[in-house]
Amino acid sequence: PFLYYGDEIGMGEVEIDPGRRLDPAPRGRDGCRTPMQWTAGPGAGFTADGARPWLPLGDARARNVADQRDDPGSVLHLVRDLIGLRNGSSDLRGGAYETLPAPEDVWTYRRGDGTVVALNLCGRESSVDGLDGRVTIGTDRDRDGNRVGGAARLRPWEGVVVETGSSAAT
Repeated sequence: PFLYYGDEIGMGEVEIDPGRRLDPAPRGRDGCRTPMQWTAGPGAGFTADGARPWLPLGDARARNVADQRDDPGSVLHLVRDLIGLRNGSSDLRGGAYETLPAPEDVWTYRRGDGTVVALNLCGRESSVDGLDGRVTIGTDRDRDGNRVGGAARLRPWEGVVVETGSSAAT
C-alpha cells in the first residue's frame, strides 16, 4: 500500500489552467501535484500570503491538515488509524492475499488467516455474505467495533476491515 501526497487528507485533483501546466507528459500530472494544504488561511500554510506557488492551491478551506487534526472523523484520522492497524497486524503486513466472492462493484479480500477487507466501490448499498467477526476500522467510523455475523452490509462507498479470527470475539 502507498499514499500519494495529499491522500492523507483527501485532497482532490486541482484544475490547472493549460498555460500553467508544467508537466511535459501528454495528459499532464500537475493537478495531483499541487501544494499541500496545511491550513485554511492564505497560502494554505504552504507559502506566504500573496506568493504564487509553482502550481495553484486547491480549496484549502474545504480540506487542510490543521482542521483534520482535531476531527476524529476526518480522513487524516482514518489514514493514521489504518496505518496503525497495519503496523500492528501480521496479517496486514505480510499475510497471504486471497480474493473473496463479492457482488459486482465490491472488492473483498482476505489477508492472512484472520483479516478481511470489504470495499463498496459504488454509490448504492451492497452486502457481502460469509463474514463473521468484528469491524476493526470502517470508513464510517461509527462501524468500528461492531459485530458482523453472516453478512456485512456496506453503505455506498464504504469500506470495512473485519477481524475474523478468534480474537474477533473479544
